[in-house]
Amino acid sequence: MKNITINLIGQRVLTSVLQEHKNLLNFDFVNFDDFSEFFTKLNKDKNNIIITDISNSKIINEHSDQFNQGVIYLSDKNKTLFNDQITNNQSVINYPLSLFNLIEKINLIYLKDEFANKSKIKILEYTINMNTREIFKDNKKLKLTEREIDLLLFLSKTKKPQSIKNILALVWKYSTEMETHTVETHVHRLRKKILDIFDDQNFIKNNKKGYYI
Repeated sequence: MKNITINLIGQRVLTSVLQEHKNLLNFDFVNFDDFSEFFTKLNKDKNNIIITDISNSKIINEHSDQFNQGVIYLSDKNKTLFNDQITNNQSVINYPLSLFNLIEKINLIYLKDEFANKSKIKILEYTINMNTREIFKDNKKLKLTEREIDLLLFLSKTKKPQSIKNILALVWKYSTEMETHTVETHVHRLRKKILDIFDDQNFIKNNKKGYYI
């Protein structure tokens, strides 16, 4: 787990405690006084986990698309009060803090992050999360159907425009002899959804030879 960096934000006391037990830890850690410093110095090439106060959950969630990380919130209140603020890769530890409990939480979040990162696929400036079936760009996200994901992945992997017959055969598994407007209908709906959320009219393109990304 040496490739993990624990980012403590506004946690000088906890940073001092971890420093005293550094010989027992299998991860690196660094403290930031505030989020401004954190976003400036964040190393996105590392597997980062954030530890901060529960009062910062709004800031974390507003910037969640800028970093794919687990979050551990520290709180002196009952964690059920914050259930509507906590997402899948986040958790809450109440004071008084147990170092052993904290390390266990870090291990769990790391494993979840590893699984989630392997399910994220980049298409141009977009990211598709295969687990949640969502596509992300610029802090915006859109829920996709399984067929829409299959279509986008297929188009992104091909190097030339794909005809409707090819898409029917390879994505829908239909006979190429079938007369259907299935592809056109799905592409039209998906284009509209992308335009509404991302204001992007050119993600899925087409010419005389077919559709392409």
